[in-house]
Amino acid sequence: MVRGCGGRCLCALLFGLLLLACRGPAVYPSPTPTVSLVPGPSTPAQPSPAPSPTSPGTPSPVPTPTVLPTPSPTPVPPTATPTPTALPPTATPPAGAETARVISRLPTADAVIALTFDCGADRGYAEQILDELARHGIHATFGMTGAWARANPDLVARMLREGHVLINHSDSHPSFTGYSTGSAALSAEERATEIRAAEQAVAAITGSEETLRPFFRPPYGDYDEALLEQLPELGYDALLLWTVDSLGWRGLPPEEVVQRVVAAAGPGAIVLMHVGAQSTDAAALPMLIDALATAGYRFATVQEFLG
Repeated sequence: MVRGCGGRCLCALLFGLLLLACRGPAVYPSPTPTVSLVPGPSTPAQPSPAPSPTSPGTPSPVPTPTVLPTPSPTPVPPTATPTPTALPPTATPPAGAETARVISRLPTADAVIALTFDCGADRGYAEQILDELARHGIHATFGMTGAWARANPDLVARMLREGHVLINHSDSHPSFTGYSTGSAALSAEERATEIRAAEQAVAAITGSEETLRPFFRPPYGDYDEALLEQLPELGYDALLLWTVDSLGWRGLPPEEVVQRVVAAAGPGAIVLMHVGAQSTDAAALPMLIDALATAGYRFATVQEFLG
């Protein structure tokens, strides 16, 4: 039984070898240079996109370096030269459009104060004030009315001789707008007459109608746009107000005048005082000068900083 089985197996083996010899050698295709990426069992098969600088693609036989685009600057207008901000059409004022400056403080950051005294009523304490200023070598600014100049030509001459500055304070001290007095506003002709009459009163002493220019201090501090437009036509480019009113003209006690002015003192402050007999400013002046000097201030005229 075993012998018969072995004979059959041997015959089958010989037959298989005979068939294999008849077929000839196996021929396999040559590999192509392109290498295809075969997805693995954990990677889903997807069509490969075309390579881009920012996304991975099918590796090529010879890798090439990624080329990044040159950064573009923030877009600018197509003009080669930037256009400056447009200026208002009135940057250069047309003829007749000039207006006077309104000044209530000197343009300085230094410890400087301007003492100004209005001369609109009586002779008052003007001599004592001039004596005190001379004692300290201080030059002040005096708001001069024509009426006061005609009544006190000797003091006007002394003020100029000792280096003080005179500014126009009108001829008879009316409110130009009527605001403080409840009166009617002056017309343009009346305003011009007030200013010219003051110039002429001082010119009778100094020989020049330009002595009071270019500063005008309106009576009571009352003014309007029409006055600011008119002043340059009359030779004045600055309307001078003040930083602090001493209120000596109200009869404030001298000690309180000093406290009030010192409390408001600062670089470029303009102090308003009066020479009249009802004012306490003359009595307060020696203490005020000492207090301001002790605080480190020096004194100047408005012309020194405003020209």
